[in-house]
Amino acid sequence: MRAFNGRLAGLVALAFAAVAGACTETIDDGAACSAAAALCPGQEVEIRDTIISPVLEWDSTFVGFPTRGNEFLLPLIAAGDTVKTNAIVRFDSLTTFYLPPLDTARGIVKIDSTRLRLTLELSRSRIPDSVRIDVYDVDHGGADDTASAPVLARFIPKYRIGGATFAKANIVDSLYVPLSDSAVLAHIRDTTAVTKARMRVGIGITGIGGPAWFRIGTVESGVPVVLRYRPATDSGVVATTVNAASTGPSDRPDIKRDLMDYALLARNTLPDKPGTMALGGMPGRRVYMRFNVPRRITDSTTVVRATLRLNQVPFPFGGVADTVFIHPHVVLASANVTDARRASQLIGLTGLIVTDSLILTPRESGQRSLELYPLVRAWAAQASLASPPVRALVLTASYEGTIPSIVTFSGMAGPAALRPTMRITYIPKVQFGVP
Repeated sequence: MRAFNGRLAGLVALAFAAVAGACTETIDDGAACSAAAALCPGQEVEIRDTIISPVLEWDSTFVGFPTRGNEFLLPLIAAGDTVKTNAIVRFDSLTTFYLPPLDTARGIVKIDSTRLRLTLELSRSRIPDSVRIDVYDVDHGGADDTASAPVLARFIPKYRIGGATFAKANIVDSLYVPLSDSAVLAHIRDTTAVTKARMRVGIGITGIGGPAWFRIGTVESGVPVVLRYRPATDSGVVATTVNAASTGPSDRPDIKRDLMDYALLARNTLPDKPGTMALGGMPGRRVYMRFNVPRRITDSTTVVRATLRLNQVPFPFGGVADTVFIHPHVVLASANVTDARRASQLIGLTGLIVTDSLILTPRESGQRSLELYPLVRAWAAQASLASPPVRALVLTASYEGTIPSIVTFSGMAGPAALRPTMRITYIPKVQFGVP
């Protein structure tokens, strides 16, 4: 029997040598399983190969990831007339008093050396010869604390309160952007009930010599934008540091934190490609795919390989060196979750069950493959559960919602020849009996 177990274990290795179409391989008799044995498996083991087309019940692209205020990094993008994003930071708890050396607290009546500190993430960035960073006063003082339109309307010269131009060589992991002392002091000394001691800034960039984009730290990343100023002209007074804070909306404490810092899309003229599944871009897109794999294969056979085949469609944006990392995620939601967008958020971490991934250039095209056999075997193992997860997969792009590059694949609404398929190699159930 030990010899038989060894032979059976070797079937998995044999399976990976399978080619297209069904085939049959004969396993020679061993000493432990002779013709005189009472019970032995059949001597022939089939390794079958099949193409499932179409393999999806349906697919959908969902837009808006990450949600507002949950960005780990904030994208600052200026790609001509194509894409532009801005960052919003709220300082709703400005310091109005300071403590002079060996003295009592005093109200702030003068400030100097006011500036914003930005912590930059420069991987996956594009930096031209120089970059202009401008800061705007975006506090419109209105009752609506969450609307984007009034905020975007203040990105005009009238409301500019600071900025500077940085040469490419000087764009490093931290930048200090000078602000108008008088503009910030006006907020510190504001006595209006709604806007007292608060300031809200918008940050935008302009590439000089070409498109520009990079990302800055957030409250979520632990390296947020901070405001610094000296609360008196006396050089012996220590500079004050003000961290991001949000006091509104007063009736929505659940989203106050989300509004401390967030990104706003000011312009987006990238085209939608009908019949495709899109990943990445601004705002962030992810793809939800529900599979139609016959249970006679997943539940009654041993799957040794399952390759998802996707046809990439070229997207007309980005350079030849731009790349996007594509990651598959297992859907953890059960069939009881009927909202597919919600299900697309209930996913496993990258590398859970499925470890394969893709690195793609948006402008390229052709067939791409993802190895999913661990997922297909997991579906079989989950078949007996009272409420098994749906047979679905979510694809996301690295740096979701923070870089403008988009990758597209032909979906179920695309040409029939380009729709997703799956090649499965499997071993049918072994029949035991008298040889």
